[in-house]
Amino acid sequence: MKITEIDHFSHRHKLELSYSETPFQCDGCKELGFGSCYQCNNKKCNFHLHENCGVAKPIATHSFFKNSSFKFKKKGKRGKTCKACGKDVQGFMYKSKEAYLHPCCLTLPSTLNGNFNGGSLRLNLEVKASTKCLICQNKEIYKGKLKGWAYISSCGKHCYHVGCVNNMNIENWKMGYFNQSQSGGVAKELVFIKEENGESSNGRKENEGSPVKYALDLVVQAVLGGAVASLLGI
Repeated sequence: MKITEIDHFSHRHKLELSYSETPFQCDGCKELGFGSCYQCNNKKCNFHLHENCGVAKPIATHSFFKNSSFKFKKKGKRGKTCKACGKDVQGFMYKSKEAYLHPCCLTLPSTLNGNFNGGSLRLNLEVKASTKCLICQNKEIYKGKLKGWAYISSCGKHCYHVGCVNNMNIENWKMGYFNQSQSGGVAKELVFIKEENGESSNGRKENEGSPVKYALDLVVQAVLGGAVASLLGI
């Protein structure tokens, strides 16, 4: 059962579980969010926490790190990056002897299930990409400095780095391509954006009826923490 209201150490007012129809920056981990979140009931505050950040456990584990436990920390550490997405840990985070993880990365679903044109589509979260990511066209992210977690389809045709999807979400939001659909999905035309030398280059658009678009839609929702339960098979 979901907790609908919380008192949180990071904010002076009560926070209510709600659904944000527009992307927001989480005031806990400082990462982009969309959909289910804890929001201050005083609208003037404009304070949001990812659902996972709002009810973060003090100790957590992950199947990729069988010999470690993760401790929740209120502040990030300068120069440290998330093992999953490769981005800096600037706010709430989990730390172990092996890695740093954003709360939303630690709680990413291990499997995404959906149906497309009468057939099933399954994507599994892997500790590294076994094939090239369809966004950056590489197996590693950030010029080979980090392998990065990736969602890979069982057929092997669809592979997306968590970090690449995260960056793409931010750029699409800035460019106004990110819109909510009635099903909770992403924009009908989503732009694949590849960063080159720290700058965004123009990407291609994938149509709504494309299997590539559908697979990406599932991953985008999982990464943003606002996934639709029916799409994720929950």
